[in-house]
Amino acid sequence: MKNLIYTIALTMLSAYSVLAQPGWNWCDDKATAEEKNVLYTDAVKMGDYKSAVVPLQWLITTCPGLNKSLYQNGAKIYNKLASAEKDKSKKAELVDSLMWMYDMRIKYFGDEPNVINRKAFAAYKFYINDRTKAKMLLDMFDRAFEIGGSKILDQNLLAYMNVIRVHKKVTKDISDEEILKRYDKIVSVAEEKIKAAKARNKSAEKIIKQKDLVDKMLTEIVTIDCDFVINTLGPKFKKSPNDVTLVKRMFSFMLTGKCTDDPMFLEVAKQLQTLEPDYGLSMVIGKKCMANKNWDCAESSFQEALKLTEDGTAKSETLVLLGKLRQRENQKSTARKFYRDAIAADPSNKEAYSLIGDLYMSSFADCKKEEDMVKDRLVFIAAYNMYKKAGDVSKMQTAKSQFPSTEEIFTNNYEKGQAMGIGCWINETVVLSSRD
Repeated sequence: MKNLIYTIALTMLSAYSVLAQPGWNWCDDKATAEEKNVLYTDAVKMGDYKSAVVPLQWLITTCPGLNKSLYQNGAKIYNKLASAEKDKSKKAELVDSLMWMYDMRIKYFGDEPNVINRKAFAAYKFYINDRTKAKMLLDMFDRAFEIGGSKILDQNLLAYMNVIRVHKKVTKDISDEEILKRYDKIVSVAEEKIKAAKARNKSAEKIIKQKDLVDKMLTEIVTIDCDFVINTLGPKFKKSPNDVTLVKRMFSFMLTGKCTDDPMFLEVAKQLQTLEPDYGLSMVIGKKCMANKNWDCAESSFQEALKLTEDGTAKSETLVLLGKLRQRENQKSTARKFYRDAIAADPSNKEAYSLIGDLYMSSFADCKKEEDMVKDRLVFIAAYNMYKKAGDVSKMQTAKSQFPSTEEIFTNNYEKGQAMGIGCWINETVVLSSRD
C-alpha cells in the first residue's frame, strides 16, 4: 500500500513539473498526452529505454510540436537502444529512428546548426564502418561545418577528417583540392577553438591534439611533398600572397614535406610573418637566414622576435643568437652584452656563460702586451670562471691549462689568491691562480 501511494505521488509530481514548464504545446487530448509524457520520461530516468518507446511514439505521432525535449530524449533513447542491439537488422532500424529524431527536432524547433552538429556525430558513431553510407556521412559533415562555424563539437573535428579519409578510400571520387578545402575548414575551426580557450585561460590541449591528428591524417590521404606544394600551391601563392589561409597551409605543408631548403620556404615564411607576426615564426626565419649566411635578415628577424615575446626563456634564446651574430663579426664587447642580457632574462641559460668564456679564451692575442706573462694570462682565468658557471668541465680544464705557472707567479712577484684586474675590452677582476 505504501509503495502504491509513493508511485502515485511520484507520478503526480512528475506531471506537475511538466505542467509548470513553459513552452509546452499540448494537443487536444491533453490528459492522455500528460500521462504518456510521464510514462516515457520516468522510463528514461530508470534506464528502461525499451518501455519508453511506445509512449514516446504516441506523443510524436499525436503531439509532434509538444516540446523539443521530446526529440532530445528520443535521441537519447534510440542511441542507447541502438548501441546495445546486436542484431544488425534491428540495429539499423533503431539508428534510422535516431536520425529521424534529429530531423523532427529541426522540423519543429529549428536550431539546425546545433542539431545537425549532434546528428553528424551520432551518424559517424554508427555509420563510419558502413561503406554504403560514406557519401551520406560526407554530405552531413559538410553541412554541419558549413553552418556550424566555431560551435562545431570538438569531437567532430577528427570525425570529419576520418569521414573524408574513408570517402576517399571507398569512392575515390574526391580530388586532393576538395580534400584540402575541407581540411582548411577543420583547421580553421580548431584554431578558433584554441584561441577562444586561451582567451578564457582554459586548457586547449585536447583541441591541439585533435588538430595534430587531423594533420597526420591528411598526410595519409594526400601526398604532401615539395613537388605538390611548389607546383600546385606555388602559383596560387604568387597570385594571392595575402590569402592567409593559403599561406598558412603552404608553410605547414612545406614543413611536413621537408621543403625547408627550397627558396620558396623562406618567401612563404616571411609573408606569413607579415600577415600574422609570431615569435616562433620570427625565430624560424632568423635561423634559416643565419644558415644561409644572410646576416642582415637574421639580425632583423631576431630583433623582431624579441618584440613578440615576454617569456624569459624565449628572450634568452633570442639574445644568445644575436650575440653569436656579433661574435661572428668579432664585436666581442657587444656580443658579451647580448649574452649577459640572455642570462638576466633566464639565469638557467648555461650556454650564455659558456659563450662568454669562449670570448675570453679567444682574446689572448687581442689583449696581451707581452710585458707580463702573468697579466697576459688572466684572460684564461676569466674564461675558466665562465665555464665553471656553465658547468662545462672540459672547457674548464682547457682554460686552466693556460693559467700562469706557480713559478711565473712568484718570478713576477705575485701571490696566488690576490685580486687582479684585466684591462683590454674585458675589464674584469679575477683571483690569481696557477695551472699547477
